Amino acid sequence: MTRPHIPRIPASDRAVRHPDFGRLIRDEATDTVICHVCGRAFRSLGAHVRVHGMTAAEYRKEFGLLRARALSARSFSQKQSDTRRAGYRASEDTQARFAAGRAMARSGELTRRRRITARTQADPEELRQVREESLTAGRRTQARAADDRLTAALRAGGFTDLAQALRTVYVDRQHSIEDTARILAVGKGRLRRLLVEYGIEVRPTGQNSASGRRSRIQLNDRAAAERVGARNITAWLRERTNEGATLRELAAATGRSIPWVAARVGPR
Repeated sequence: MTRPHIPRIPASDRAVRHPDFGRLIRDEATDTVICHVCGRAFRSLGAHVRVHGMTAAEYRKEFGLLRARALSARSFSQKQSDTRRAGYRASEDTQARFAAGRAMARSGELTRRRRITARTQADPEELRQVREESLTAGRRTQARAADDRLTAALRAGGFTDLAQALRTVYVDRQHSIEDTARILAVGKGRLRRLLVEYGIEVRPTGQNSASGRRSRIQLNDRAAAERVGARNITAWLRERTNEGATLRELAAATGRSIPWVAARVGPR
């Protein structure tokens, strides 16, 4: 694998932002890191950047890197980390020196101080890039999960595609936005956008058809029946009433209101 081409930037031109500003440049083939200034590869840049008249901290700042960024190859950083960890475990003096820091970490004091520092110092470009990439990845994950839920709902409902599902559930069966969103496992905002996208007029809020009301009644009855494990909720309610159950007890069992239970039990 050939080493990536890294443009060499003379000291006089460093005011111009480097094309890799905010990113530590790695050559994975040789396990090295590339200097932003001269383009040469090293196992570690910490000492090298002095030839360019910079300390490691100044190098990080000039090229938008995280303040805690190790300027070294992955294997080199890992070896140093392992060495420091072994030294820490073997030395009681070292553990004692770090005891205060550990206590601050456990109490949340370090986090509080870091937030105060962050408010007074500009974030390096690398941190902004990391945050943006993390946010973008999270949105992609959420979008995939939402699409998977929608696909499963379409399959469970026996629909061939989304257009058929929207027209069947929202238009033909006259379900409300809330019920349609629940049946298709999407959010109400996304459902409204999908209806517009597929040329389906969204009914004004509060406008319900008789078939829509009947559909919601059936859904509520079915949900209550599933909750108590009954095939017919009305028959189940009447049987429990004959056995001496009160309306309040039946409302609690079904998760519905007392008037809802009373309407299905009928005159007593």
